Amino acid sequence: MAGLQAFGQMLPVLTTTLGAAQTVYSAIDTIQDLTQSSRSEDLALSQLREQQSLQAQQLAQQSALKQQEIALSSAQAEEDRLSALRRAVASQRASFGASGVSSGNGGSSEAVLLGLFEESEDERTQREQSDALKLQALEQNQAQSKSLNLLQATQLAEKQSLNNLF
Repeated sequence: MAGLQAFGQMLPVLTTTLGAAQTVYSAIDTIQDLTQSSRSEDLALSQLREQQSLQAQQLAQQSALKQQEIALSSAQAEEDRLSALRRAVASQRASFGASGVSSGNGGSSEAVLLGLFEESEDERTQREQSDALKLQALEQNQAQSKSLNLLQATQLAEKQSLNNLF
């Protein structure tokens, strides 16, 4: 009976000790959860940055390729324009020669040839303006992508900061 009485006296001490142990365990578990949460948030931010970096690289490559396409197209269009101009001038000179009009010095024949050159130059100017707009659109697309990436990273960081407060 003395053993049971000693056990009865130790029961409140054991209960208190067990409660303290549970509190310590709970605190350790909470710290582990917070550490895991912090690691998870760091991983999410890291993954977002890696994904954005990859997207930026891909966009830069696509943009460079598109710029090359625009340059090649422009060079081809310029070559075509000059070739068409040469043919038109030759045709017009032949027409002048066939009708007995001199194309060398003066008057209406020079005006007609000058008009052909001016039309050709207008086409070139329009193409250059179009190319400039296309290049500007590519640059603007890259700038918008960078802004969006920064916004997403900032939003994630702010969300994580708010989560850490609570």
